[in-house]
Amino acid sequence: MGKGLRSSVNKTNNRKLKKNVFGPVETARTERLSQKLLELASQPKPPKSDMEVEESNGENSFSCETHLP
Repeated sequence: MGKGLRSSVNKTNNRKLKKNVFGPVETARTERLSQKLLELASQPKPPKSDMEVEESNGENSFSCETHLP
């Protein structure tokens, strides 16, 4: 008895692991991602390019007409 995941010793050990081992790794990762996002946000946006749109005679070239025999 006492070796299951509901054991108070296992819960205590898992809490200590999360606080001492995985906690700093997670905060470091969050910092790296935050710095990367701040760097991307501070860069100037690329100029917006206008697309050339061809005008047609009111006809859609990709119409969905169904021809039944």
